[in-house]
Amino acid sequence: MNIATAFRSAMLTAAVGALFVVCGCEPGPSAPGIQPAGDGQVPYPVSLLLPKEVRIHPFTGTRELDDADGIKGVEVRIEALDHYGDSTKAFGDFRFELYTHRPQTPDPKDERIAVWKVPLDEAQSNLIHWDNITRTYKFRLQWDSSIPVGDRFVLAVVFDSPFTQRLFDERVFIAGQ
Repeated sequence: MNIATAFRSAMLTAAVGALFVVCGCEPGPSAPGIQPAGDGQVPYPVSLLLPKEVRIHPFTGTRELDDADGIKGVEVRIEALDHYGDSTKAFGDFRFELYTHRPQTPDPKDERIAVWKVPLDEAQSNLIHWDNITRTYKFRLQWDSSIPVGDRFVLAVVFDSPFTQRLFDERVFIAGQ
């Protein structure tokens, strides 16, 4: 390598280094719509893989979860979706609320029937509820009184995590379907 080539290589390296110093070394969210998750504890681009949305999956439905007569439970499937719309893991707390249905109103929730809180902040509890085939979380939620087949009810889910914003979803169900 001659002196001119070595000089050009050194100048190019210095220019690239100066560019990193002037622009900053951390990539940060520069594309439109890409923001760090939660309070910024998780660095970009890893923050893009955290849940941005939770969705009550269509496989969710009422079940007879024990030998008693009638529908006394809901098998809930929750899909956590990241920035790209892909299923992802969710570390935090899920809260489920079951309400009677109030027809023909903007908010269909009426009287609250039951509430469940399921912490998934530990790796073991997270693994217990994770279904690798559907890439959803599966929860079997039971309550004391039965719901007659054909009755409508509303299931609401809230996901809280120190790494993301609070996420919500709700769905109206018909018992027995």
